[in-house]
Amino acid sequence: MANGGKEVVAREVSIGGALSLVAAGAGAGAVAAGIITSLMAARPVAAAPAEERLDYLISLLEAIAKGQVTIIELLEKIAPAAPTPTPPPTEVSLTVATPWIAKEPQRIFEQAIRAIGVYRTDVMINWTHGKRLLIKAESSLDQPAQLQVVGNISDTFSLATDIGGPVACLANGNASIGLAWGDWQPYIGVRITLAAAPASGLLTLWAVIQE
Repeated sequence: MANGGKEVVAREVSIGGALSLVAAGAGAGAVAAGIITSLMAARPVAAAPAEERLDYLISLLEAIAKGQVTIIELLEKIAPAAPTPTPPPTEVSLTVATPWIAKEPQRIFEQAIRAIGVYRTDVMINWTHGKRLLIKAESSLDQPAQLQVVGNISDTFSLATDIGGPVACLANGNASIGLAWGDWQPYIGVRITLAAAPASGLLTLWAVIQE
């Protein structure tokens, strides 16, 4: 038999002897950490020759059989360390800024009034999604006008109720009416009263909603 055959037989004998030692010495007792460390340090890389890996296996079996190391200890050494648990996230106080943004001005009335009477804005302002509301009157009439804001739960002047008191808009003057939280109603309009007939000029009303 060639030398290669003799080496194979010798390895088989070594493995057999090691396995016998395992059977005889299983559970022999605890071992020093230095033995495990040395065994792990001698571990061949995956690309090592088969003979080198076989020698390493034999040395492990012999160490186990002699009670120098237990299988559990080896597994604990080989197994990756358990990941460190991630602590639960701490509560974070988050403040979201919601700026109040004004919409584009909406013209709700424009007329060259020439008679005494009571007039209404052309539309009721939809204030269902607004926070604040500004009504601006610009007059070039040669007579003063009285402005009364009214509110309603529906888009109609019918059964609308007054909000606050009347505001005067002087001849060739202007006036502003600001409505806020306490004045809120879903729909807003303006009732306009002239006690004297103007001979010239124009009255224009604008509404600006802030959301």
